[in-house]
Amino acid sequence: MVDKTLKKKAVSIIFIFVILWLGAFGRLFYLQIIRSGSIGRENKAEQLRFLETTGRRGNILDRNGRVLATDVESFTLYAEKSRISDIETTAAYLSKYGFGDTNKLKSLLQNDAKLIRIARGVTDSLIKELNYKGIYAVREWFRYYPSGRVARTVIGALNWERKGISGIEREYNKQLSGKKGWAYYLEVPRYSGISLLKRCEEDYRDPVSGEDIILSLDLDIQYVLDDQMRKIIKETEAEQVFGICVDVKTGEILSMVNIPEFTPKGGWRNNGCVAWQFEPGSIFKLIPALAWIEKGFSLEDTVVDSTGTIKFGGKYFKDPHPHPSFTFKDALIHSSNAGFVYIGERVGKKDLYRCAQAFGIGCRTGVDLPVEYSGKLPVLQRMKDIRLATVSFGQGINTTPLQIVMAYQALANDGILLKPCLMKEIHCGNKVTERSRKEDVRRVMDRKSAGILLEILCDAVQEGTGAQASLPFMKIAGKTGTAWKHEKGSYREGEYVTSFIGMFPYPDPKLVIGIFVDSPKKSYYSSVVVCPAFRETARRIAYLKHYFPGGEYASR
Repeated sequence: MVDKTLKKKAVSIIFIFVILWLGAFGRLFYLQIIRSGSIGRENKAEQLRFLETTGRRGNILDRNGRVLATDVESFTLYAEKSRISDIETTAAYLSKYGFGDTNKLKSLLQNDAKLIRIARGVTDSLIKELNYKGIYAVREWFRYYPSGRVARTVIGALNWERKGISGIEREYNKQLSGKKGWAYYLEVPRYSGISLLKRCEEDYRDPVSGEDIILSLDLDIQYVLDDQMRKIIKETEAEQVFGICVDVKTGEILSMVNIPEFTPKGGWRNNGCVAWQFEPGSIFKLIPALAWIEKGFSLEDTVVDSTGTIKFGGKYFKDPHPHPSFTFKDALIHSSNAGFVYIGERVGKKDLYRCAQAFGIGCRTGVDLPVEYSGKLPVLQRMKDIRLATVSFGQGINTTPLQIVMAYQALANDGILLKPCLMKEIHCGNKVTERSRKEDVRRVMDRKSAGILLEILCDAVQEGTGAQASLPFMKIAGKTGTAWKHEKGSYREGEYVTSFIGMFPYPDPKLVIGIFVDSPKKSYYSSVVVCPAFRETARRIAYLKHYFPGGEYASR
């Protein structure tokens, strides 16, 4: 009986030991095999700093391969919250070295994150000067724009997360960004300055670099137009100036200038070439002129007598200067408002509205830029006669600079309106992943009507209001515009928008260039303000790219 009892006790003890051993073995297996990876990361997290790493953002280049935006290596400054004992003192120290206002830095350092990003693009020389507990530097990518302020509004900008917030950087952010990686970073003391965080090579995932965007912009033309726009704004003290150059045959935008241009200190601003809406004035006269021709009226019909006055819709409209009786051609060459009131009356609301729609007035162009506005084209059939009269000479409607430039592109392209574009190609390494193609929007007019209008606009530059835009070695067709400025529901007394759109070389234009000046403080007539600037712009571009008889532009 005793032996059986002892035997049972021995078996029980052995069973208990086996259970304990199996439990210990199972626990060890779970920790060593199943959870080894996560435990390793937890241990590393206590010793190292885990950071997401951004890949090299893709380059932005002009049509000839010149870099407009690229990534360069520099330092990013971080603060480790747990190692900062006095936030106020730390903020004051960082502020002393130009990293921002003390109060803003103090607010930033109160963030709950373990590692707080203080600044990007910090130079090595400044890193060597800094020496403060809890402040570290990491080598990262920084966006650099070699062309400086030139074309910055078009190219755009990034926020702190390196996401595009304006321009091409925003429009093609997905292609440019690539994919993020991650890595653990170990503190490495320096012989001078603050400690660096160096990547631990045992556990990481490399980021993927972004794709390169080749733009249709030609940096040579951009510099020429930018230079002239800056001269205009300086001489006229205007509020803003815009310039656009488009390839007539492809719709590619070769230059797009906003003055004042985007600057990091000046803050973000929309691209006025696609977002500024204004009443165009006499450059709109192209549209009722086409309606007149399409209705079969004669070019030699008299549209205003020598008084320069016409009554329509219960109001009198008078040209500012005395002149002889004007035919339709004369009215367009010399930009007679009274003559175009008569033209609008004969054409009628329906056909004028139809022609404006065909040119794309009141519709977005579809250009590959963010924040494009559509302008406003009133439904004339629902409006009083007085609105028909004012729209006939370009008041009472809204357009954008690019929208009206593309209307003239259609005229210069034998009547075919194209979709404007900025992206030419997208490259992933040496492989082209996407390529833009010429896109016809619609035929606005037949070839014959386009030829008639183009010839009259050439005469407008040779002997009419655009005479100051003419060149001795090359014919130019174009139209001047001066409009009362309309803002917040009323016209601003003494303020005007003056413009000129020209196409060259006539009779087979390759380029169309539009220049728009908002509220010049001195003379406001296009013939005085804009035409001389256009002439110099066209002269420089013609010699630069051989846009003149006997020369040929090799478009790439």
